[in-house]
Amino acid sequence: MSKFKTLKEPSDNTYSSYPYRVPVNIKALQHTRIKELQVRMMRWSAWVKDERIPNRELDKDKWQDRFTFTLRCGKRAGKLTKQELEMLNRLWKVYNYE
Repeated sequence: MSKFKTLKEPSDNTYSSYPYRVPVNIKALQHTRIKELQVRMMRWSAWVKDERIPNRELDKDKWQDRFTFTLRCGKRAGKLTKQELEMLNRLWKVYNYE
């Protein structure tokens, strides 16, 4: 699973752990994904600084705002709104520099 679940996706809230079906802890799952996104964002920022890509200084405030957004979402994991999940999915795609 490489992205945050949206509300439109079928909600299969269990996973198989033979011989049982165990409920998924949505809060823990979202918290983990947000931490992965934050690491991605920090790697991207370091890559931009190392490569000295021109005109990226303009994005510095935007990057900080987005990172602050992920910190706020991390505190509210498990209770995120549809718009917040969509924004996190968008950021997940944006900060894939590999």
